[in-house]
Parts: sequence; C-alpha cells; structure tokens
Amino acid sequence: MTRTPTRTRTRPARISLLAALSAAAVALLVFSLVGGATQATPPSGDPPSGAAIGEEDRRAVDAAPVRRGAPAPPADPAVDPADPDAVARAYLAAAHSTTPDDAGRTSLRGAAYAVPGSPPATVGVVVLDPPPAGQARTATVTALSLVTADAGDRRRAYRAEVGTATGAPGGTAVVDLGTRHVVLARQPDGRWLVAADSPATPELLAGED
Repeated sequence: MTRTPTRTRTRPARISLLAALSAAAVALLVFSLVGGATQATPPSGDPPSGAAIGEEDRRAVDAAPVRRGAPAPPADPAVDPADPDAVARAYLAAAHSTTPDDAGRTSLRGAAYAVPGSPPATVGVVVLDPPPAGQARTATVTALSLVTADAGDRRRAYRAEVGTATGAPGGTAVVDLGTRHVVLARQPDGRWLVAADSPATPELLAGED
C-alpha cells in the first residue's frame, strides 16, 4: 500500500486579539474549576481584567474583519455524547479542519459539539491561515489528557495535541502539531459539550506543572 508522504513541523505561536481573548477565557474557566476564581467572569466580548492589546493586534483586526462561517454540519452519530473524551476529540477534529473557502471567516464545523450560545457554537474558530487553493487541512487529535475537573464532575478541562495535515489530494501533506485547551460542560440530559476552546499559551502550560 502506497502511503502519502508527509513532512512534519511545529506551527509557531501566532498571537492575535481573538486568540488572546479566547486563551484568557479558558484560563479563567480552568482557574475556576480548581477553586481559585474569586471574581465573576467578564461579560462575553469584554477583555479580561489586566489584558493588554498591542497596536499591531489592533491594526490586524481592523484591517481584516472576520465574517461568520457557514452553518454547522450535524454531529457524527457515531460519537457518544455521554463520553467527554470522544466529544472533545470529535469537536477538535471538526473545528480545526479547514478549506480555502474559510479565508476571511470563522469555521463552525465543530459547533454541533458545543454548548448552545457559547463562543465555539456561535462564533466558531477563527481561521488565521487557511490552506492554499486546491488543498485541504485535516485535523486529528493525537493526544488528549484531563487537566482538571470540578467537584461535581460537571466541568472538565482537557489539554489536547492536535495534528493538522495540509496538502492536495494524493499529494505530499505537511503536518503541523499544536496544542489546544478545551473545557467541556455536562448538560442536564447527560451530554458533554464544548464550552471553550483556546490555544495552549505559555501561561496555561505553566499552570499545569
């Protein structure tokens, strides 16, 4: 069997206004799960207290407004919604698989696995670097570990290693490796859904030690 050649690289960190706010939101959620939060989370869309936004980030956001992506496809019926690990893997694989058509807009491919009204369900993932024309990017979770959970096991925070293979069908694929943090919430009917998704920043990684 002929295997499609791949080249593996680690994607450098890319800091943007939206990514920074998303990371801060996940940091607050993880912090609250371990009982350290003493103040309410800022309203949706408001920068967290102490957050600093650079002029370069402001110019980038002003110069490239992002449109909301196409409606979300339905969830895969093979994914058990009562299994938080399975939901996290399915969400990350769907949310971070992209096509050239995602340029200039968000991707809502993972929204079916997200809490209704949450950023992953209503905004989706901001596609910073869509694949070139004629290529596609497919995401796969290569490692998933539980970081923390609340006392009632209604919230879980995971650290995931996500690999993305980018290339033309049948051609050489370039594999990028990145790390994400996701927070899942258990619903009254027993389903687990994603409440937040963020890149793993150095600050969040340091908090895992």
